[in-house]
Amino acid sequence: MAITSRQQEGFTMPELEYMAQCETVEIVPFYRMDRLELVTGAVGPFRPPRKSEVPLWLAVMLKRTNRCRIVVPDWLTYHHLRELCKKEELPDSLFTKLPVHYIEIAHILLTNAEDDLVEPQSIRRLLQDLREVRQSKTRRGFEMLNSTQLQMDNLAAVEINEIRPLFKHSFDMLRQLDDLALATEAARNQQQQQQMFLQDSQSQQISQLDDDQLFSEMDDPYSAGGGYIR
Repeated sequence: MAITSRQQEGFTMPELEYMAQCETVEIVPFYRMDRLELVTGAVGPFRPPRKSEVPLWLAVMLKRTNRCRIVVPDWLTYHHLRELCKKEELPDSLFTKLPVHYIEIAHILLTNAEDDLVEPQSIRRLLQDLREVRQSKTRRGFEMLNSTQLQMDNLAAVEINEIRPLFKHSFDMLRQLDDLALATEAARNQQQQQQMFLQDSQSQQISQLDDDQLFSEMDDPYSAGGGYIR
């Protein structure tokens, strides 16, 4: 599928959240429900208190109608986020691996299932701290940008979306500078070759003149050192 110019500039947050709702989460249903046939596949049947895995959008819909409790992912707990922040703050540390839509999923769950999270306000603060630390590392990562690639592993969708416009313009500018440098170097090499050719031509002309003068003196019987023996 071709990437449009609109996509190259980035997605909006609602668009990213729409994509994130296809991710799966676990729920604990409150009622017995039959198997559901979805476009992406079947889910269920639901038998409380057994956990079931469903798309996030379905979990939110069931939560809003008070038919389930959403099981908070391990990475969204207070203790796990605190450890992630510590790791991210270490000098020269790499980006820790998180779900590609962790920001959107966290926002959706904090908005629609806050009562299912333990210490939701603390989790919000830790998520903000984590975002700021990773944004700072992203800015430092731009120092390694070259005309070939930008190597930053484990970035999330929102983080990639934030740097996409700047990266695109910076990358294009670096490519143009590289092309200009190559063109300048090629022109310099061509000029040097022309100068060397002119120098060789002049040397050959001077050498030819010297040879002609030498032969002329040898053929002249009245030149110095020449003539008949008396």
